[in-house]
Amino acid sequence: MLQHLPLPKRPKSCTFKLVPNSQTHVNKANNATEVYDHEGAYWEFDIELANVREQDALQLEGFLASLRGQVGKFLMFDYRREQLDKDFTTFVSGADQDGNILNIAGLPASTTVALTGERIQVNTGENAELKILTQDLVTDGTGAATVVFEPPMRKIPAHNTQVIFKQPAGVFRLADNKQGIDTAQFKRGIVTSLKLRAREAF
Repeated sequence: MLQHLPLPKRPKSCTFKLVPNSQTHVNKANNATEVYDHEGAYWEFDIELANVREQDALQLEGFLASLRGQVGKFLMFDYRREQLDKDFTTFVSGADQDGNILNIAGLPASTTVALTGERIQVNTGENAELKILTQDLVTDGTGAATVVFEPPMRKIPAHNTQVIFKQPAGVFRLADNKQGIDTAQFKRGIVTSLKLRAREAF
């Protein structure tokens, strides 16, 4: 079962960024530009831990070693967008839904349950996909709604696939093979600064 990254404490800083896969071509004759919008946008994150006991840092190091560099994958959520007040799970309503719009159901009725810029997780484990809302999510009288987000779904979710609002996570792998506490700063048995970087895995 895919694990969440086992951090010994909350990060001092946490940056999650969605990186679009667009390309720009500049015409050398007149400097006109053409922009191509390709599939394959991905999340990346940078975190920094501060003032961690060396023993706790070593446990994290053991987990990182178990990943074998960029081979292994893990779950991670944005500590700035935990959405702890949204302690509910809903589900996809209907089959064969693709793109960046999903019909979902099982939410509180007739209310705005999430705002533009908040996050959702579609599916779980290896199949989890992290999305950012591009419109407010408002339910009807039955608790159903249409959610609009980026990036588009990579895999078509089945009917009744879980949609998670609390600590929504994505699947990541380390950005390179040189992540670990060997690059950390130490002082008297305390890791004063440890930085990690990862990119969404799909």
